[in-house]
Amino acid sequence: MLTDERRGLIERLTLIPANIAEAVKRAENKPQPEGEWPLRTILVHLVAVEHDIWQFRLQAVMTEDNPQWQYTEPDLAEWEKFYARYSLYQLQYTFARIRQETTAHLRQLTDAGWKRIGTHARYGQMDVAGLCVRILEHDDEHLAELVKRGE
Repeated sequence: MLTDERRGLIERLTLIPANIAEAVKRAENKPQPEGEWPLRTILVHLVAVEHDIWQFRLQAVMTEDNPQWQYTEPDLAEWEKFYARYSLYQLQYTFARIRQETTAHLRQLTDAGWKRIGTHARYGQMDVAGLCVRILEHDDEHLAELVKRGE
């Protein structure tokens, strides 16, 4: 059963791809800051983190008792190589599609599923809602960066 809190988390997660796409649209024709990731790298990073980190952890928390996670980053060079021919639009679509997979998974969880926990080396023990909060914090960090670039 989806509580108001769970429904709110899923709604926020669902809206992020459109917000990212709008921010990229505003930023794409503006000068980009030197030494920072290009827009496409940010999008590839979001796709990679969604797949390698968030979806992996959501699966682990469902199949293992209290899985333990270290702070890790996906191999961005490999992901960029894989998506080298994708346009910004295609990368936005890919992020939206993979996020849709994540939110569909969350919508199907039972109460017991939402209560399952994992432990992160830096952030400590968290249930599925806590993991969703971490996803949103990561999203918000990159969205804020993109919005700033579009100003």
